[in-house]
Amino acid sequence: MLCLRKLFSTLVLLLLVSFSFPMSSSASPDDHLQQVVKLLDAQDYLQAIELLRDLQGRVANPGQLDKLLAVAYLGRGHQLLASADLTASGESFQEGRRYNDEDIRLWQGEAMVRLKQGRYGEAVSLLDQAVGVNSQNASLYHLLGQAYYADGRMTEAVDALTEAVSLGGGDEVDKLLNKVQREWQIEQEMGQESRGHFQLSFVDGKQVAELAPRILETLEDAYTELGSELAYFPDIKVPVLLYLKRDFSAVTNSPDWAGGVYDGKIRLPLGGMQRMSDQLAAVLYHEYMHVLVHFMAGRRAPVWLNEGLAEIAGRRLYSPPAHHLKMAMQSDNPLGWDALAKPFSSLPADKVLLAYEQSYSLVSFMVDRYGWHKIPELLESIGRRKPWQDAIADVYQDYGLDWPAILKEWQASMSF
Repeated sequence: MLCLRKLFSTLVLLLLVSFSFPMSSSASPDDHLQQVVKLLDAQDYLQAIELLRDLQGRVANPGQLDKLLAVAYLGRGHQLLASADLTASGESFQEGRRYNDEDIRLWQGEAMVRLKQGRYGEAVSLLDQAVGVNSQNASLYHLLGQAYYADGRMTEAVDALTEAVSLGGGDEVDKLLNKVQREWQIEQEMGQESRGHFQLSFVDGKQVAELAPRILETLEDAYTELGSELAYFPDIKVPVLLYLKRDFSAVTNSPDWAGGVYDGKIRLPLGGMQRMSDQLAAVLYHEYMHVLVHFMAGRRAPVWLNEGLAEIAGRRLYSPPAHHLKMAMQSDNPLGWDALAKPFSSLPADKVLLAYEQSYSLVSFMVDRYGWHKIPELLESIGRRKPWQDAIADVYQDYGLDWPAILKEWQASMSF
């Protein structure tokens, strides 16, 4: 905020000396500009924009207001980004660039929106143009490296991050560069195949190469089926990587029980997969549901909801019995929901299967009892930064339910 105040004050001093109001105006330039600054300082960007737009029609040279308008749209864009209104946020950053296309923060802001939308190529294009405005900004190259990395363009990601490091990007950039370089050492030996919304990279070999088209076909089926359930069909290209088991562990640092990981890319250990099976198809559906949850709720969904939805997706193809849940309920010893809201990697290994089964049971109950249509509402509410317990209370209020009430109904439905 201190930096913004300094910027606003500087702009006001520059503008005050040259504003020319019509003689009929009862307010002085100083009055109007001081009011604008107060609005900006209070982060009331909409009111600031409204006042500035009104002033445009009342001053002799409206172009003198451009930099203030750009700052107001910049602030509004970040407000909307924080509330996960990505469409409106992107529009605000675009509008700001109409008034000052040399402010790289506006380019960065829209690029951040495109990254969150999975539109990685557009983010790259925006950042390339921003680098043309300022080629000595480490944060630009850092974000450009992230965009290239998300898009699977590893060589370009390494180049951009290397430039960010050379410009003093700091430890965070250095850490990401090392991560990308390690992954690229493995991925540059991989074969690739693409279809629809997925880019598949795999350790080359006849059997895997023959399996690749089936994997892509199954993922496209998941895109259609799960998208229909959630009424959400993102315009994205999801990187999918098949690793040797040792490489999977090295890249993901995941526990031995992990059958796959989604961290912006779907990562799977090859194991002994040689053909499409119900189990493999279930894993692919499971991981694609994580993709949807990520784009709808960000990283804010409780893990029990995220994994419960992923289990619903996978179990339509392969559904083993829930033995661990049965034993836990019969002994009145289920896992606590606070623990299940956090990553399952923090649980003892012998509790992980119970965590998945318990999450599946609750989320499946919610879908069956209250309908699929409530799930997108819930995810989007969580994505707008509402605490998940509050989001549940809001979304299910027409049933007269909140989180404790849903748990009570779920427990009453158990028949073990």
